[in-house]
Formats: sequence, structure tokens, C-alpha cells
Amino acid sequence: MKKTAILILNSSLNTTCFDKIMINLFEHENYREYLRQYYIEQKNLSKSFSYRTFSQKAGISTSSFLFHVIEGKRNLTKASVVKVSTAIGHDSEEADFFENLVFFNQAKTITEKTLYYSRLLEIRKPIDIEVISKDRYEYYSTWYHSVIREVITLFPFRDEFERLGSFLVPPVRGSEVKKSIALLEKLGFIECDNEGLYHQTQNLINVRVGTRDAFIIEKFQMQMLDIALKAYNFVPVQKRMSTSTTMSISEKTFELFKLRLREMQQQLLEISRLESKATTVYQLSVNLFPISRSISIDTTE
Repeated sequence: MKKTAILILNSSLNTTCFDKIMINLFEHENYREYLRQYYIEQKNLSKSFSYRTFSQKAGISTSSFLFHVIEGKRNLTKASVVKVSTAIGHDSEEADFFENLVFFNQAKTITEKTLYYSRLLEIRKPIDIEVISKDRYEYYSTWYHSVIREVITLFPFRDEFERLGSFLVPPVRGSEVKKSIALLEKLGFIECDNEGLYHQTQNLINVRVGTRDAFIIEKFQMQMLDIALKAYNFVPVQKRMSTSTTMSISEKTFELFKLRLREMQQQLLEISRLESKATTVYQLSVNLFPISRSISIDTTE
């Protein structure tokens, strides 16, 4: 999506100039970086452009305010979002996207991020860039999509949605299973053969997401943790395993622990890939997190 030249009357300089906005707002995942790129672009077009003139165009009295916003030291409010958007020359759709991008970046909780991210997906037009698709967002929005993908490998499955739903722990409605199967097939994670049976298209899925989309995986993991807590009530103790250890370590050792846990995960995945007689779908959740504040310790290397 390209913006055509916009005629701006700059009363303070008493001159008429064209601000050629070439950067595409819809390609950006961080509004601060977008504003930085906009500033650089305007500076290249006019050496007299500064944070002061940018603030004046936005009707903001503090000349350094937008500089501090771009540097991450200040946040935009609802009122300042509108002022900045108007100064740049956004149309109504861009203004809506910019506002939701600002509040998405500034959100403090997974719930808030989910709300604004959903709005961004609805507004963003199809563009030729590598971004997370709405389908993939939907895949990680619900815990049972990944489970259903595994369950279809355990027994011949056609369209017995209720049967498959009751096989899950906790059970899922047949109507939800039907939607899940459609999504998995659309994403290419499963396929239907000539006999109407569903199969996985590949054994393992390796997911790498950018910083903007990391919250999606976090939300998925939170759902799995909630399922794990419920398992204490509906899964017999001999059918599950829980373990915990409390220890004091340094930041360096913490990073080492993370590395070893990833190695262990890869080893277990490799073992599961070689499995030929699977009977049950399991979820492995290993949690390593601080349960105290950190102290600074001066050491001599």
C-alpha cells in the first residue's frame, strides 16, 4: 500500500512542501520503529525537518516528546495518537491501524495484546511481506488444535467429530473439532486421502516467531498450563508425572539451564519421532522461572 504525495501547508515556515510518505505502515510491527523511519524519511526530504517541527505539526508543545516516544522513554496516549496520526497524514484506515498498533505495543498483559492484535488482523490488508497469518494465529489461540493434529495419528479418522472430541482430555465438542480439522487442513498440517482418512503431512512443526508474535505462543502455553492444573483432578496420579526443584543459581547458570532444557526437548522429540506404536497424546510442560527477586553480587573474574 503506497501513499501518494500529500500537500502540507507549513504556516510556521510560510512555505508549501510535499511530504512523500513512502514507508508502508501496514508492514510495521512496532510503532516506534515506524515513527523512526518516518522521521528519517522526512529528514532526507527536508534538512529543516526536526523533532521540533514534527511536534509542531502534531500540535504537541514539548519539542522533545516524540523523540522520547521513539526511543521508548515515553508512551503515546489516546489523544497524542490522534495528533501524531493526523500530522503524518493517515487516512481513516491507517489511523485505525496505527492506534491499535500503538496500544498493542504498549500493552502490559496477554489479554490486552490479544485484543489489539485481533483488531490489527482485521484491519491489515493483504500485503506481500512475511507476516504471521490469521490462520496461524487461530492455530495457537486454542489448545486443542495441536492435540487433534496428534490424535488423528492414533486411529483411523474420517468425519467422526464427536468421537474424536470425546477422546480428548478434557473433551471438546464435535462442532469445535470440525472447525479444528478444517483449520489444520487449510494450514497444510493434515490432509485427507482418497478414502476420506486424515493424516499428518509431517511429523514435527518447528515454530519461530518474531517479538511481536511471541505473546501468541505465550498465550498458548498459558492454556496448556491451565490444562496441566486441571489434570491434577481428572487424571489418575499413576498416569501423570509432576516434579519440582527449588535451587539458588546465577544468571549464567540460568542461561545454561535453558540451553540444556532445549537440548532435552530436542532429544525427546527425536525419540517421539521414531515412535511406531503410539497410543496416547501427552503434553510436556517444563517450567523454569524465578520465585525470588535478584540480588547484585560483585565478583572478581
